[in-house]
Amino acid sequence: MKANAEHAAGALDNPVAEQAIEWMVLFRSGEATPEDYRRFGAWSAADPRHAQAWERMQGVLQRSFAPVRSAQARSPGQAGAVERVMLRPPTSSTSPERRKMLRRTLAFAGAGVATGLLLHRTWPLDMLGADLRTGTGERKTFTLPDGSRLTLNARSAADVDFSAGLRRVRLRQGELIAAVAADAARPFIVQTPHGTARALGTRYLVRREAERTLALVLEHSIRVRDGEGVGEQVLTRGEAAWYRAGAIERVVGDVSGRAAWADGMLVANEESLADVVAALRPYRKGFIRLSPEAARLRVLGAFPLDDTDNVLSSLEQTMPLRIRRYGDLLVSIDVK
Repeated sequence: MKANAEHAAGALDNPVAEQAIEWMVLFRSGEATPEDYRRFGAWSAADPRHAQAWERMQGVLQRSFAPVRSAQARSPGQAGAVERVMLRPPTSSTSPERRKMLRRTLAFAGAGVATGLLLHRTWPLDMLGADLRTGTGERKTFTLPDGSRLTLNARSAADVDFSAGLRRVRLRQGELIAAVAADAARPFIVQTPHGTARALGTRYLVRREAERTLALVLEHSIRVRDGEGVGEQVLTRGEAAWYRAGAIERVVGDVSGRAAWADGMLVANEESLADVVAALRPYRKGFIRLSPEAARLRVLGAFPLDDTDNVLSSLEQTMPLRIRRYGDLLVSIDVK
């Protein structure tokens, strides 16, 4: 079953499937214009593969939402709410994440295993083959063969590749804290597609996001190298930097609170609500929809990660927010 899902995901991860998904999101939003329909007709006629992809997506998406619609009898209104949020028109800030989610939804449905995708997000597909992984709401510390320890945040995954001359950890998804055992003969690095963070001391955090990676030094120092290998910087205790291909950008101010998740806490020091919600998502099986207006608000406080319902209630009581809950499937956050 896993092989079938991975095959389907690969088949959908191509430009034609991407375009078909974009058209589907637009049309199901109810906001398509006559000009949009004209452009769709031209796109469909331009290549037989376009029409075939459209037909395939239509059928697969219907199957993928079937488990959500089945919840309608138990909780009226949930199914429609989820579909409206999931299929709303993409924006510059959210469309890559939504397209990725839709591709995964379609891949699972095409492989005949869609029943748990929207209701149970404990194990994302790209984590299943990882050496180390955690599920939704789970934090775990792993001891490596050299005595080093990796603590993974919720919904994170990593591969371990130790050789005679190098200790390499590939962070597939999420976030980790590495407490590194001394070994002068074998450097210890954490690698993502955006670059590497090499230990020059003992303890540091690495967080992988879609377009960049964050490194934060908790003890001693590290050396960060960008994804193209042309630039590098040494960071010392308390310092942090975002890096990607061709760029390393130091973080201004104290961001040591970003490591508080290891103790089950979310510490926000004038962080954007977008960053706070991003920290909550790995601890919830449902979806959180955040409006662009609400995302820009700033948050100050400390919250328990293991009780995200309480966190959302606290935010609603102390900020100009309107939070709507649709059972366990969806939370929608907007400004009042």
